[in-house]
Amino acid sequence: MTAARRNFLWPLLIVALGAAWLLISMDAVPEAVGDLLRRAWPALLVLLGLEALVGRRSLAIGSRRLPANMLTLLVVLVALGVVVALAYQKQGDSVRSDNVRVFDETLPEDIRQVEVTASLRRTALTVGAAEAGSRTLAARYAGSRDSTVTMDWETQAATGTLAISEVGSGSIPRLADYGRATIDVALPDKTPIPLLRLESEAGDGTLDLLALQIQRLEATLSDGSLVVTLPSGEALNGRLEVRGGDLELRVPRGVPLTLSLAEGSGEPSYDYDDLRYDLLRDGTLKLENATEFQIGLTVWLESGATLRVIDLE
Repeated sequence: MTAARRNFLWPLLIVALGAAWLLISMDAVPEAVGDLLRRAWPALLVLLGLEALVGRRSLAIGSRRLPANMLTLLVVLVALGVVVALAYQKQGDSVRSDNVRVFDETLPEDIRQVEVTASLRRTALTVGAAEAGSRTLAARYAGSRDSTVTMDWETQAATGTLAISEVGSGSIPRLADYGRATIDVALPDKTPIPLLRLESEAGDGTLDLLALQIQRLEATLSDGSLVVTLPSGEALNGRLEVRGGDLELRVPRGVPLTLSLAEGSGEPSYDYDDLRYDLLRDGTLKLENATEFQIGLTVWLESGATLRVIDLE
């Protein structure tokens, strides 16, 4: 007589589940991994149902025959991986507020100018003016517990510098902790700002600089769109790099503006008033008949992205 073939699938699964349970109980696996394993247990019901359907059959693949239950296990694992990826993708669009950091500084009389830099992750960025006439510099971050945010304030001579930095934990975040963050920065309108430098890995940016005395603006968005309202009374230069999104510039009426494409930039789709601006062959967009410019910006955009210039009334 031929001995019946043993089914090794369920004994192996029981051993694997027992080992995983033991490691989770001893806190020997990352918290996010334990969280996913606890959420994934219904996959065992799917596997049990498929095992009951296919039994110990084998499937012919080319010249080889493979046990159907092993292929079933592979299919369930692949499907589980896809579900986890989709869950993180969906959760990644939610805005988190589990981790809040606040900075609020009234500028001393001996501080005559301020510089602000920000290096962010999946964070939507808003910059505007504080209350009119105020000498307050403020920032509020709201995001997930997966990020660590520092707001360092330093003074040297007559210059104050605020450096905002956001870094991840370095491990896979729990699904419940994953998502986007927001940060709002309020700048004093009567204090010169020699440098405003902003970087974000993902997230849109809205910069209302109309009432501010910004002298140089550097903004890099790796995945998001950027809207900038330019200052009305201050000479401004800088570089705007927008990847994965569009760029909209709102220009106060009468402010002479020139835009040039940075080296390596794609060819954007221009949207502007052709009665007020000239588009040159090299991609430079400038106010018609102007020879001197109050605002000069270098722009990097992906090919096909929209570069929109809107004149404010």
